[in-house]
Amino acid sequence: MTSKAILTMNSGIKVVVPDSLNLITPYVLVEQQDWFEDEIKFLRHILEPGQQVVDIGANYGLYTLTMAKSVGPSGNVWSFEPASTTASFLAESISCNDFSHVVLEKSAISSAAGSAKLTLNEQSEMNSLVRGEDEQGQYETVQLVTLDETMERYSWTDVSFLKIDAEGEESKILQGGARFFAEHSPLVQYEVKAGDDLHFELAKQFETMGYESFQLVPGLNCLVPFDKEKHLDGFLLNLFCCKKDRRAQLEASGWLAHLEESSSYSMSKEFDPLGWRRAVLEKPYASSLVSRWDKWAEVGGELQLQEALSNYAISQDSLLPVNVRLYSLEKSFEQLVTLSSAQVASLRLLSLARVAMEYGARVVAVNALQKLAEHILSGGGLNVNEPFLAPTRRFELVSPVGNIGNWVLASVLEGYEIAHAFSSFYTGDSSRNRLEMIHKIGLGSPEMDRRLKLLIQRFG
Repeated sequence: MTSKAILTMNSGIKVVVPDSLNLITPYVLVEQQDWFEDEIKFLRHILEPGQQVVDIGANYGLYTLTMAKSVGPSGNVWSFEPASTTASFLAESISCNDFSHVVLEKSAISSAAGSAKLTLNEQSEMNSLVRGEDEQGQYETVQLVTLDETMERYSWTDVSFLKIDAEGEESKILQGGARFFAEHSPLVQYEVKAGDDLHFELAKQFETMGYESFQLVPGLNCLVPFDKEKHLDGFLLNLFCCKKDRRAQLEASGWLAHLEESSSYSMSKEFDPLGWRRAVLEKPYASSLVSRWDKWAEVGGELQLQEALSNYAISQDSLLPVNVRLYSLEKSFEQLVTLSSAQVASLRLLSLARVAMEYGARVVAVNALQKLAEHILSGGGLNVNEPFLAPTRRFELVSPVGNIGNWVLASVLEGYEIAHAFSSFYTGDSSRNRLEMIHKIGLGSPEMDRRLKLLIQRFG
């Protein structure tokens, strides 16, 4: 019998999982006390009490449980997980949290009712349906149902949100849900990453059904129309889509933005040469440096850098329309890319990493932090006389304790550790030296300590 662990997410939700650090879900929950996807954090903001939501491919139920807490007992959650062992863990989690408004169905949604074989992998996230293939490894026969049939059976009236994570079955789910997608108008989250490859065929299939696809901008917690030529990032896992009526609701609530509506916004009219101070003023890391930075500005500090940081400050002003904030964040990102490429490693890379992560250009952030880390660890000097952003929100609040050099190194190492992989589960022991350096400096987060302890537990 598999031993169990009850882990608590930082939202207070209890999750019952196998007691094994060799499995992705329990490892990540111990490490981060949350799931690593930005999308799950977005849902905590947009889901409202009383809504009806559906989770297809629930696995251990981190989305199911999160959605259940958000919609509350006046709402409803229907959760589909075909693997019997995984579903049994989720059933215990539902009971453990007293989520009586969650219906768990041990079936897979596809294009037609019937049965199929489900591969059983060590990592349950990789389980998938197979048809007409030679039986190799472990399998389980599972029930197949369609979205249209379950809509009738459960008398769904107004489904607000639907999550699809079905390891290659997504297209068939759409085929078996033609009536559902025509009659309902949910916001849909669907997976586009399979292994190392990105697949956008599903976006085209949704488009034929009247659903436009969107991507999350993590730093603004809003959606933008997806353009793979403009927004493609190697860390992209999920997209969202919805019909025009749902889009209008999201726009009105400030959860969806696009640059076209802010094209009349003129930075030349609004630009404040010292606006960058709003991004750093009174932050503990900057308190000993602001006088230097003011002097830098007084003697003609580079105007484009001032504008880039000022644009970032505008993007953080929650009183402004989200379209204006998006415009400013994109301008800041573009300006910092230009400024950083024209220089040897400098603290402008910290600012670029911060803005890139918030804009959703994670690969850019990783490259910036890696370049700066290599520069510092090889003995390169740093110029702290011009303003820069902390690479993460947490490090804004961390005091340098009189040693800005240590603060910079710790912030770069921790920022890189967070950005370059979704979890240290995937990096393995290669993160050990970096985590030991963070620990030795003494400015790391509790999560960095947990990561180091987990690696020691796994690898000795």
